[in-house]
Amino acid sequence: MHFSVAVLVLAAESLFAAAANGQAVGGMLEGRIVLAGTAVQVSTRVANTTDPEECGETHSLQDLVVDTSTRGLANVILAIRGASPPVSPPAPGRLVIDNRDCRFEPHAAVLTVGSTIEALNSDRVLHTTHLYGSREVNIALPFEGSRVSQRIDEPGMIVVRCDVHGWMQAYVRVDSHPYHAVSAGDGSFRITGLPAGSFVLEAWHERLGRREVPVVIDGGQTTRVEIDYPEPETRVQ
Repeated sequence: MHFSVAVLVLAAESLFAAAANGQAVGGMLEGRIVLAGTAVQVSTRVANTTDPEECGETHSLQDLVVDTSTRGLANVILAIRGASPPVSPPAPGRLVIDNRDCRFEPHAAVLTVGSTIEALNSDRVLHTTHLYGSREVNIALPFEGSRVSQRIDEPGMIVVRCDVHGWMQAYVRVDSHPYHAVSAGDGSFRITGLPAGSFVLEAWHERLGRREVPVVIDGGQTTRVEIDYPEPETRVQ
């Protein structure tokens, strides 16, 4: 197992307005997560006998979502380690975890402490949104349109599962700071407002594991990072 990292510090887009107002100009970290190799990679699929009329007879675990043109890897959770929280605490956020088509949407997300998770059922069958980890609660959503909210007050990783449909799973990282992101469908990500300094960028993927990359952030500058995850063994579907 190995990974390669290319770091390129670029001139940032114009941030003169903030500087002119005497505000601290934060740095930006952006880049892409790429799956090495050339083999076609697909998520694991499982058979289903629970509510097949609503959920279908097979389902994807969404555990390896790769852009076929760029090899970008989606659903990688990224966070800066070693950066102090901003002087003004980040505003609490609100994350809707939708039980839709018998899967959780989104599959991976980030939140700050004090934010709210709202569980929503958009299907016509019973779901549960069971949180494990830094926040543990089992939310029953018995009918279409059910909504229940939970405040999240502790940092850490939350694994979300449905007790009725065992393939349903999602991940939420909660931090005391806002310096985190999730890679998009093409593997790209962006973290803004970073303080200047030397830090570690943590990358975590449910199937491919964890990577740690040193990064240097300059105020008013953009640091670019590319992380290559090694190609996993191809699974026969």
